[in-house]
Amino acid sequence: MPDITRDRWWLPFVVHGSIVAIAVGLGLLSWFIAAPIKTRLHETIPGQRLTVLATPDIAISLDADSSVAVTNTEPSGIELLRGNAFFDVRGNQPGKLNLKVGTTYIRDSGTRFSVSKRTGGGSVAVANGQVEILVKTGTYLVGAHERADFDGIQVTGQRMIADAEIAPWLPADRY
Repeated sequence: MPDITRDRWWLPFVVHGSIVAIAVGLGLLSWFIAAPIKTRLHETIPGQRLTVLATPDIAISLDADSSVAVTNTEPSGIELLRGNAFFDVRGNQPGKLNLKVGTTYIRDSGTRFSVSKRTGGGSVAVANGQVEILVKTGTYLVGAHERADFDGIQVTGQRMIADAEIAPWLPADRY
């Protein structure tokens, strides 16, 4: 019997084309499912002060020579890069804001508070509500009219303060 040879020269192109089409389809699918994170940078120059809305529920007032980075994640991710900032978180739902200052994280509980960043740490002063400060040694709660200093490892100097010490660069009617 003679050998029957079928001409299948096109088969390798179909296999490779299918592999490429599947790879491109999966890449596009992963792009549309995982929306990219957008970051906005707000900063002030010496002598300038600025108030911005990070979300409809979170207002940030920056002191002179300060900057924050705001991401579009849920809950809002904000990083204080330098200087002083006052946060006004509206509503009574805790956990709307995750703030990073160096290696320290601060979570809100529907509150208004100021944060100051210094070399090797910073401080938090709470006007209303309370915040959680997460450092390496644990989690600390700071309530209304209290101030606490942190260095990324521990919280020190938690004490009661007057309203004028919360955000001295803001007019008294703002907090």
